[in-house]
Amino acid sequence: MIRYRPLFHVDIAHDYFLGRGDVVLEAHADADRAALTSLYAVNDYLDIVLDDTTVSTLTGHRMIFKVTESGFTVAVQLDPSAPDIRPLVLPRPDFRLTFALRLADARFAIYTELGPVATGFYRFGNDSQNRTAGVNFLSSRVPEFSATRRYVAGEVRAQAAGATFDLFLALRDTGPAAAPVPADWRRIPPDTWSASAAYRSGAIVLFSNQLFRALVDNPGTDLTNATEWQPVGVLGNQYVTVTDTILPVSGLFNLDISDAALALATVRVFPSGGTVAATQTFETAQGTLSQVQIDLRGLTSGRYRVEILNAAGVVVREFLCFLSPRAITENWFGVIEIGRGTTDFALFNNDGTLRSPRYVVRFLNRATRWRYIFPSAQQVGAGADVAVEPGNNRILVTPAPRPLTRFGVGSRLQADSAASPTVSEEILLPAPEANRIRRQNAEWFSETHVPNVRVGA
Repeated sequence: MIRYRPLFHVDIAHDYFLGRGDVVLEAHADADRAALTSLYAVNDYLDIVLDDTTVSTLTGHRMIFKVTESGFTVAVQLDPSAPDIRPLVLPRPDFRLTFALRLADARFAIYTELGPVATGFYRFGNDSQNRTAGVNFLSSRVPEFSATRRYVAGEVRAQAAGATFDLFLALRDTGPAAAPVPADWRRIPPDTWSASAAYRSGAIVLFSNQLFRALVDNPGTDLTNATEWQPVGVLGNQYVTVTDTILPVSGLFNLDISDAALALATVRVFPSGGTVAATQTFETAQGTLSQVQIDLRGLTSGRYRVEILNAAGVVVREFLCFLSPRAITENWFGVIEIGRGTTDFALFNNDGTLRSPRYVVRFLNRATRWRYIFPSAQQVGAGADVAVEPGNNRILVTPAPRPLTRFGVGSRLQADSAASPTVSEEILLPAPEANRIRRQNAEWFSETHVPNVRVGA
């Protein structure tokens, strides 16, 4: 009998579709989390396709590729003569599958926080070794703060916090600075637990990257009380960042090295974890080289490290590139590469049996200040989430950025009054549309035109 088992799964998550405002998917109660997940489909914003080599590799190894609502799966035919679960065809050490990512939603770059524009091409792989809170992320680890860098609004940095770490979002352009400017950064995701809130049994709260479930109605404030609160996990808070970008190249491309001031330059090209695959030397009789044309024709598609050496053999520049003419002509957003892997990211145990790991790529939703533009001066009620923009009483704006989400709620123009519990005075302004954003004064804003609203009792 022919049997198949999963070789690996890849889940591609996006907080724009899976969260509600500042509350990430993991911090929702079970029923709400299930509802959000049931409405999620990766193909709403990404197409996942195979490169040509991967098609033949899958066929030769008796493997099947299937796109799922949450990402994709590759299954492999089992060896019927083996007493355990192992593939019929065991992959070689250089085994690699490449999955191309193409954008299916023109708004993706608007509601997705990707940091500063670099190459616009992203590479993810199971060589990342980025295991966080038990989750195998294919993206690189979010980097820690750098005193020499200038950050743009929306960038994310990490900071150690006990056994795990916190993530911080830049609210506006900031730096370079010897230390983070507190007013320029906000921890994400914020805690949902509040000592003053009343919780029902089954509620999930997030506190210091740890998740707890209420076991009773109106539990106390001691989250370590095992009769009232149940620990349900640690948040795996990793996202795609600019560190995952890589330069896409075709077989023949020009490289500007004018800033290196070299009369003679040697270019060496290395495949991932391999020896030199190509060497070229360039020399000019007068002055210095401005450009060199690097020839990678004849090499297989994939990631390469390029070194530029001076006449003394000293490396003066190095960078990573991804060789794929098809990626350029078809305007790929990026690729996912899966090899045999090591440690927690390995496809197989040491004895060759299947591990069936699950990998994750997670995108962060963009946060903007929500700006509401009225036909005439607009009053603001008690407990509002917005305030008058200085110099223009026709415009109300949130004091800090708020995440854009498909199922998010709007901003309060007026809150309910506790003095009249039988009457609802709450007035909500609509959540902004994802495509109406603009950058101003080193910040991101979402703008919505709305009619005037009467506030007050």
